[in-house]
Amino acid sequence: MTTFPMVSIPETEMRTVRSAGVGQEYCISIALPPSYRDQPNKSYPVIYLLDANLYFGMVTEMVRAMNFRVPFCDELPDALIVGIGYPVSGSLPDIFDQFIQLRTRDLLPAVDEDAEKAMRELFPRLDRVESGGGGHFLQFIHQELIPMIDTAYRTNPTDRTLMGHSWGGLFALYALFQLPELFQRYVVVSPDIPFDNGFIRHNEREYAARHESLPVQLYFAFGEQELNDYDVLHVEAFVNAIKQQNYSGFKFTYQIFAHCKHCGVVAPAFQAGLSKVFDKTLQT
Repeated sequence: MTTFPMVSIPETEMRTVRSAGVGQEYCISIALPPSYRDQPNKSYPVIYLLDANLYFGMVTEMVRAMNFRVPFCDELPDALIVGIGYPVSGSLPDIFDQFIQLRTRDLLPAVDEDAEKAMRELFPRLDRVESGGGGHFLQFIHQELIPMIDTAYRTNPTDRTLMGHSWGGLFALYALFQLPELFQRYVVVSPDIPFDNGFIRHNEREYAARHESLPVQLYFAFGEQELNDYDVLHVEAFVNAIKQQNYSGFKFTYQIFAHCKHCGVVAPAFQAGLSKVFDKTLQT
């Protein structure tokens, strides 16, 4: 059987970072913007992407296609993309199992035995599944990863975006209310709003009790076909609550994608979300 070279993405780098706080090795994928090498005095916004094992290639090419050096494809600025992933290996089923196991631990900010059970049933080859490590994972991003990226690359530390889908979206909302100054833009797709009896609603209420401002742009989206009646109640309650706070500096977009389910909504919502949070008309 003929062996051909693997496909690779130009101008990308892979760094292995071991987190002392989590006790985990992470694969950090970095995509450089097209002008990075030609403009050595320029600094760049950074897009941090969760679940990079699934989405790094898609988001990198999406961002580059939306800024393609022609007047009608200038929707986004040049930006560094930093994907947070895991060192997985083996067959595709092996890779998915390892990835699911680690993301369940890192993205869920509270222990959820029902979620652990669901993952074991969906991925029966997993020997164990743990949850509730979101606090340690956020600490890794805040205290270890971002300082490393800001030191190694020419970044604009006042312009960071966090993107997440599903439990990644849940984690992004958790980060928003725990460390609101860490990111200025959020693209949050299909977050598990009912998680742990309204964990995120509780986080938002605690934040609102102490703050009158929330100077971020939050894009929030779901696929129409992924929301049952129970989900809709929780999602609408969250949307209404965060709107009613009237936070100063807060820009919020909520969008539903027709004909999309939980996984099919990722690409269109990520694309629309990036366009929205980087919309120049919203910067003032």
